[in-house]
Amino acid sequence: MIRTKPIRNFINARECLLLKTPHANGCYYGETDVLPKTYDTAADAIRGTDDFIQAIRFDMETLTGEDVTEECATAWLDDWKGTPADPVPAFVNSSEAFQTWSRAYDQEHPGWQGPDPDQQRQEWLDEEYRYEHLHASERVRPERNYTLHLIHG
Repeated sequence: MIRTKPIRNFINARECLLLKTPHANGCYYGETDVLPKTYDTAADAIRGTDDFIQAIRFDMETLTGEDVTEECATAWLDDWKGTPADPVPAFVNSSEAFQTWSRAYDQEHPGWQGPDPDQQRQEWLDEEYRYEHLHASERVRPERNYTLHLIHG
């Protein structure tokens, strides 16, 4: 018989998710649906809400809380199709999950931000060096032809 670890709901019936939201006068906490609402995953719990900066899973029986912002950021990133330069919600932007996701994106999509300026500069310097060391007869000089037009008035 194969034994597996029981899967815990992200929010159980005795818990709620407190979302810390920035406000002009500071911050305030709002809560998700209360007893006996459950959410299987972090994505289910935050669906439709992305204007918060911190998420706390709060147990109403023991009156204890656990910061689950990283789990929420990971869940949000799982469905996202953007780039690291695109705007993301505040709770995602400040997370370690976003930093990890951004590094992985850079590795999977090299050059997504365009050519590397340092590499372009080095290629230009290499080209200039090669040009300077050619014999004068091998250098290509552009022909300049000027025509003088006289205007009679």
